[in-house]
Amino acid sequence: MENKLDLYRKEIDLIDSKIIELYEKRMDLVKKVNEYKKENSIPTLDSTREALMLNKNLTKIQNEEYKKYYPQILNGFLKASKAMQEDNK
Repeated sequence: MENKLDLYRKEIDLIDSKIIELYEKRMDLVKKVNEYKKENSIPTLDSTREALMLNKNLTKIQNEEYKKYYPQILNGFLKASKAMQEDNK
């Protein structure tokens, strides 16, 4: 018989699988953005876009307690995106 902890962890694993699927889709689009930027001589870093993304996404988080952690999540995605763009210059 599974205990509550095991059930919670299984649900987290399912959510993580969905996050991975979305992460891959996001990175596929980052590749396309990178190609466009290269073709149009646009720099990789766009601090204005990053600030807009953060502010826009923070308004979507309903649980106030979680908002303070979101910048870490977004920064991780942005760091990975920029690293891939730099690798593919």
